[in-house]
Amino acid sequence: MLVSFAHRRALSSCIAGLIFAAACLGNVSSGQSQTVTANFGNRSVSTASVPSGLFAVGGVGSTLSAQGPVGQLTSAGLNQTRYWVPLQQVYATSTPSFSYLDANLQRMSAAGFHPIIVLYDTPPSLASNPCSPPSSASTWGQMAASIVAHVDQKFPGVLHEYEIWNEPELATSLCISDATTRLNTYVSLYAAAASAMHAQAKADGQTIRVGGPVISQMSQASTWLPALLNNSSTAPYVDFVSFHLYITGQNNIDAGMNWASLYSITQSSNQGIAHYYQLIQSLVRAGHQPNAATTPIYVTEYNNNWAYSVDCCRNDPTYAPLWNSLAIADFLNTIYTGASAVPSRLAYFNSTGKYFCIMGAWNSAMDCDPSQTYPYPQFYAFQLFASPSYLDLQAGGYMAVSVSPASTTSGLSATAFYTSTADEVVVINPTSTSYSAVNVTLANPGLSSVSAGTMYILNRSNTEIGTQSVTVSSVSGGYSTTVAVPAYSTVAISVKGTVKTSTPASAPSNTPSAILNVTPTTGTHSLLVSIDSSASTGGSSDIAGRTIAFGDGAWLNWTPTTTHTYSKAGNYTITLTIRNQAGQLATASSVVTVN
Repeated sequence: MLVSFAHRRALSSCIAGLIFAAACLGNVSSGQSQTVTANFGNRSVSTASVPSGLFAVGGVGSTLSAQGPVGQLTSAGLNQTRYWVPLQQVYATSTPSFSYLDANLQRMSAAGFHPIIVLYDTPPSLASNPCSPPSSASTWGQMAASIVAHVDQKFPGVLHEYEIWNEPELATSLCISDATTRLNTYVSLYAAAASAMHAQAKADGQTIRVGGPVISQMSQASTWLPALLNNSSTAPYVDFVSFHLYITGQNNIDAGMNWASLYSITQSSNQGIAHYYQLIQSLVRAGHQPNAATTPIYVTEYNNNWAYSVDCCRNDPTYAPLWNSLAIADFLNTIYTGASAVPSRLAYFNSTGKYFCIMGAWNSAMDCDPSQTYPYPQFYAFQLFASPSYLDLQAGGYMAVSVSPASTTSGLSATAFYTSTADEVVVINPTSTSYSAVNVTLANPGLSSVSAGTMYILNRSNTEIGTQSVTVSSVSGGYSTTVAVPAYSTVAISVKGTVKTSTPASAPSNTPSAILNVTPTTGTHSLLVSIDSSASTGGSSDIAGRTIAFGDGAWLNWTPTTTHTYSKAGNYTITLTIRNQAGQLATASSVVTVN
């Protein structure tokens, strides 16, 4: 049993030097062989993109505020968060108080965060209970717009995204007993707030995104999403759709949930992660909001279980990193089963707090005791995927054309993607069987001059990610390597080389054109930059998607022109990606230097 952080560190030290020694790996002598194949399509950028800033952790800079732990998260690539702003606190009196908001935003801005803000609760002037509906939706909406005005003035460029309320389908969150009245009230609130907030941002010369309905009950999705997306008073103001996903609850814990049952539910075709994401996406694509075919989908809270209780796996040194790796792969792999895009944001719940955390005290219960803030086991799953020291997916990338096996219900699962510097394959072994020789093939890699790769391993014996070089051999149409994949482990292969830049002779001539104008490109912080992509064209068909990544973890969809403020010194690469209706892409970039 792990009983202290020091004990965990001692366990990790056994991997120094020969990281994958048998003493650390356990039994890999089964001799069973498996094959994983990923087709990277010669990096044609015609596959689904993975947006920059994908990974977020709730409450960073607010509930988790100490500089050291916040710095650990940003160093791991986790530079996005979600922050709750109760209107009953801001408008406790007729004169708004922004002191608490300002203190937290100052901290987040200094750390480089661009949080999603959750606007919720009702001030005492509009209801006697914070969770009650306001007596005037219009007044509540103007209060929400006043927060936009304040933030635009005091923290320009820091905030772009706002959610309206939190889990309003629950009578305990929006305190209305009748379900139909509760839904209609939320739609009225959204219409009043989102329209006022957009008008305020436009007057301020800022660009914001507003989204909802922020529901957690998937049984209500087919009612709540169409009500928001097909209503003429709300649909024009839905810039993203957000929901929460918890696939198990207290009843599962009471029934003795263990890893086997959690794994079965996670991969289930009717109650698993991929199933629910596909459900939400189908409703979003059928909506009447602008750009329904490409509306971003945010998972603004998720975990394996919603209950404030200790469960088998949420914080366990073996199963926590394993489940989170599997969940990330399942979300990404939905593009292989019909989804047109991966989620635009995955916000893990939560940074710190009882039972839910990414940092806390290591003890026998692993209950997220907040008296200490050591990285919990799941931290390292996100570090593996997000950090520039590992797979660097927080900077964005593209999914492989295919991967086999992808998400499975038994045996190995895998996902594959490529970034600006590497082709990457992640293999997850959720079983008790160790595989001593898994052949990993990278077909059509779009890379040349490849001589070696790097293997990363995350499991109970390698709690802080073990690393070693692996030999990569040339095979027909790509590269291959063989690795051991122990039981209950995540193993990632990263291959770097020279990116091939030649265009295939068969490439269509009438491709989209990405034109990016940035002014100024140099200055001192805080630097306000104007960005214009309006001259871009779709080539053979109309533009169907437009993304501007600012190079600091923030990004913007759909809007041709915008501004962005850089509050910290550094070199930032602004990247514009244009996708036309034929699925062809074009990119352009510009470097901004902030002194």
